[in-house]
Amino acid sequence: MKVTLPENYKDIYTLTELTMAKAVISCMKEDSYPIKEYADMAAREALKNRNRSDYVRTVLTATAQTYKNNRIEWNGMCGGSGYFDVWIDFIAETGSGFIKGGAYLSDIFGIGAVDIYPHMYIHYYTEH
Repeated sequence: MKVTLPENYKDIYTLTELTMAKAVISCMKEDSYPIKEYADMAAREALKNRNRSDYVRTVLTATAQTYKNNRIEWNGMCGGSGYFDVWIDFIAETGSGFIKGGAYLSDIFGIGAVDIYPHMYIHYYTEH
């Protein structure tokens, strides 16, 4: 999976944090699961909590970047990653419109075990 640093990483990361963020990037290179599949899981979870009859048609775009997530265990993503996690941003077409959203990969991994909906960034766009 291709994970990148945020565009403004020089403004928000210290050198120590940059090392941790790069550890996440290095670790995620070994993950062969496509970003769009993780985005699809997050979009389905968002719809499940809003409108049970709606569905995800397709994920149009999905990106992955490193960000801090103080809700995960220290080095929870991989060795040397500290509190860094992968944030998945996505735009998905649904049966009734579009969803623009984002979720942490550690939360997506926990779908079913934890309710990730309160921790997601979600905007719904529908036709009326």
